[in-house]
Amino acid sequence: MDIRGIEKKWRKKWEGAGAYEPKAGRGKKKFITAAFPYPNSPQHVGHGRTYTIADIYARYWRLRGYNVLFPMAFHVTGTPILGMAKRLKERDPELLGVFENIYGIPREKAESLTDPAELVLYFSHEIEEGMKEIGYAVDWRRKFYTFDKHFNKFIQWQFRKLKGKGYVVKGTHRVAWCPSDSNVVSSHDTQGDVDPEIEEVAGVKFKFKDG
Repeated sequence: MDIRGIEKKWRKKWEGAGAYEPKAGRGKKKFITAAFPYPNSPQHVGHGRTYTIADIYARYWRLRGYNVLFPMAFHVTGTPILGMAKRLKERDPELLGVFENIYGIPREKAESLTDPAELVLYFSHEIEEGMKEIGYAVDWRRKFYTFDKHFNKFIQWQFRKLKGKGYVVKGTHRVAWCPSDSNVVSSHDTQGDVDPEIEEVAGVKFKFKDG
């Protein structure tokens, strides 16, 4: 029995029939979403767990007669992708080894992914194809990236709303700082997700006659 052939056949039929493309104005509605995948690697088992749960939930409501919208997007902002592109540009042997030996990406291809946008597009395509092979009930017509202009405007609107309600305030806080990139960093921004150390130092001021 050709299992993969059967899967491919039915995926093609579902796509051709627009099985997961809801039509406006039809009955009761349900919107399903999950945390967008961060495309700095191919699809892995963590993606499978997260989006299989969302997929089951979407199918459940569809079977109950709801008009279900389940779109997909890619979270592409933040420093990890920038840091990865920089390491590829510098021909970091450790990262190139991961790409070649773990991700199965030829070294020549890995060495060409020095532009963060190209890196995003490469891995997002890999993840999308993986999701399609699994058969997720996603409406791919509505795919977007978090650096798209309309999504940026949406986030700006959110922050203005939150600030207007007093939930976002400006203050003074201790932060970890990277002198190389002149940027505040958290564990998400470091290689290996290591918490940056924040040290306390005592400063003593001396008054000089000529000062």
